[in-house]
Amino acid sequence: MKKNDQFKEGEIVEGHITGVQPYGIFIKLNDTCSGLVHTSELDKLESENPNRFFKIGQPVKVKILRIKPGGKQVVLRFHRGAESRRRLGASSFETRSGFSAIKKQMATWIQQAKDNGDI
Repeated sequence: MKKNDQFKEGEIVEGHITGVQPYGIFIKLNDTCSGLVHTSELDKLESENPNRFFKIGQPVKVKILRIKPGGKQVVLRFHRGAESRRRLGASSFETRSGFSAIKKQMATWIQQAKDNGDI
């Protein structure tokens, strides 16, 4: 486990969720250093109901945005990648701009359902 003075701004680190509040998610990086991912750093759905997406004890990867004086508290952002998309239940059809790929595939799925007698 890293010591507080070894953390650098911009670094991607692992931590565990220790609290979920309407204003943000608390993350423990080590025994003496913790931080907050403010709701302004979350996706819209996550910020509307953080308890639906985040659980105490859940391991997460975060990016250190700022280290507060004293080095015991940090401002964080979730590190987004394939792992976090799976955590959120995102399918391979989802994009950052919405579900445009699903729209394109929908006609095919409907036709297949009709052919199978499902609808």
